[in-house]
Amino acid sequence: MIKAIVYNSETGFTKEYAEMLSKKINIPCYTIKEAKKKLNKQEKIVYLSWICAGMIKAINKVRNRYKVKCYGAVGAFPKDDNYIESLIKSNNLEEEKLFYLRGGINFKKLKGYKRLIVKIVGKVLEKNNKEKEESKELIKIFNEGASFVETKNLDEMIEYIKK
Repeated sequence: MIKAIVYNSETGFTKEYAEMLSKKINIPCYTIKEAKKKLNKQEKIVYLSWICAGMIKAINKVRNRYKVKCYGAVGAFPKDDNYIESLIKSNNLEEEKLFYLRGGINFKKLKGYKRLIVKIVGKVLEKNNKEKEESKELIKIFNEGASFVETKNLDEMIEYIKK
């Protein structure tokens, strides 16, 4: 039985998903810090975290402490099978279940080098893809910010957890 949803959130999108999931499946959600105080090692959990440079933040910290039923990776890019496959490989999740949840970008909450990196990615996208129609939305997101958090994005994950 899953004891909790554990999450790591930088700008709030992952927290939103964790709280929505918590309400939907009636399991408490905790930050990593809270979970250390409230959960025993090797408890069964669901882990949600944000993506930075293709890596799910703090994944090893959680993987080494708990039994993770599945992972939720929250990112700004549109859901794409190739992108999800690269996340699976770069985070060594070939034997585990990963769900991609589209979050967004919130420049008001991004600080320091992280804000700078996102701005640089936006400029590179714009420079290399401004003529491509399918890239216009992504360029706009990386320049202005956006949120794609929706309860329906959790449907597949909820179905998997309830099995």
